[in-house]
Amino acid sequence: AKDVAEKGKAYARQQGVEKVRAFYMGGGPARTIVKFSDDHDIDLIVLGSRGLSDSEGYLLGSVSHKVSQNAPCTCMTVK
Repeated sequence: AKDVAEKGKAYARQQGVEKVRAFYMGGGPARTIVKFSDDHDIDLIVLGSRGLSDSEGYLLGSVSHKVSQNAPCTCMTVK
């Protein structure tokens, strides 16, 4: 997780983003993202979509769906 976060941070800097911070933590993904956004007064959460079919998403649930339903801020899911 640390390597992925650091690589993402380095890529953002290469693209010209000046203020970049990376975080990595354990726990259930949706619950952890929502708690982090609430604790840090986040304005926008951007999540990727794995592209599950409707039935797969319904049966398995998805992190992006759970976060968008429970987050205290705006969420954008990118496919």
